[in-house]
Amino acid sequence: ILLERVENIVDGICPNRNYHDYQIVGILPESEIFAARNIMGRQLIVYNLVLFAMIFILVSTLVQNVVISGIYNVNKSLQKITSGDDSELVQVETNEEFRLLSQGINETVAALKNAKVEMARRLDAELFFARAIQRASLPQTFPPFPGRTEFDIFAAMTPAREVGGDFYDFFLVGQDNLVLVVADVSGKGIPAALFMMKAKTLIKNDAELGRSAGQVLNNANRELCENNDTGMFVTVFLGILEISSGRLRYANAGHNPPWLRRAGRGFAELAVEPGFVLGGLEDMVYEEDELQLQPGDMLFLYTDGVSEAVNPRGELYSLERLWACLGGAPDTGPANDLVERIEKDVAAFSDGSDAADDMTMMA
Repeated sequence: ILLERVENIVDGICPNRNYHDYQIVGILPESEIFAARNIMGRQLIVYNLVLFAMIFILVSTLVQNVVISGIYNVNKSLQKITSGDDSELVQVETNEEFRLLSQGINETVAALKNAKVEMARRLDAELFFARAIQRASLPQTFPPFPGRTEFDIFAAMTPAREVGGDFYDFFLVGQDNLVLVVADVSGKGIPAALFMMKAKTLIKNDAELGRSAGQVLNNANRELCENNDTGMFVTVFLGILEISSGRLRYANAGHNPPWLRRAGRGFAELAVEPGFVLGGLEDMVYEEDELQLQPGDMLFLYTDGVSEAVNPRGELYSLERLWACLGGAPDTGPANDLVERIEKDVAAFSDGSDAADDMTMMA
């Protein structure tokens, strides 16, 4: 009857005791039995979370300081090294592993630096010999024909790099024909120098057989077009002067027109058919023109490295400045005076700027 009167019956412990005619029942709910345990459980969870967070922060900080920052510093140094700064040193010594890694990278960079210096030294030596070979292939002795007083000739070539693609040549075929060649190969450096040597050899060998200027260029063009996978080409002005008559027969393969000074009348650009470059189209036919030279006339041939020389402000020397320099030259005097006059004028204009292209002149 008593239990039936207890409202809100909950799970719990119900001890009882008889007292006289009564029975005393005590009810202890289950929530109160485990209250202390539940509080302790929750506290343990909180303590564990706090401890885990502290351990996580400690480990993260340790990893950051020892591993991640080390990797970052190594990577930062490697980026500088791969960008070309071979003076950069990797100095990460947070632990033994990174110290050994830094040492290995620095030793590798030092070895590469030494190899680069050695390679540059060998390349300089090879380029020195290449330059000497190229210069030896061009006429260097002036006057070239001391016994011949009917004409005077002088030429000079200044490469933009150690070796260049410009070339000039002159030689006698028999006793009465003087062959004149000025040419400019596309590009600069060793590839242009190799193509230049091939073109020069082809032209000279064919001209020495007594062929006309047009025939020489036709044959050289066919040879240069064969297996020309690089797409290189060369511009050429080729003239054959009959010394006894002063008749100049010439052909032009895309080269700058020469300048002609009639005795006492100043320089003017010669009206020359431009033609097409050698090595471009195999079926090209080069026409031949003729010019009558008189005693006292002077012919000036050059490559575009002269007119396209630049100064520190980026300005071109230009044909106008070349014309002015030619116009100020004396009407008489040896050929070398004219070439040296223009060389000095171009050098003064350039004012120390690096040459943009090879520079060749012949008078």
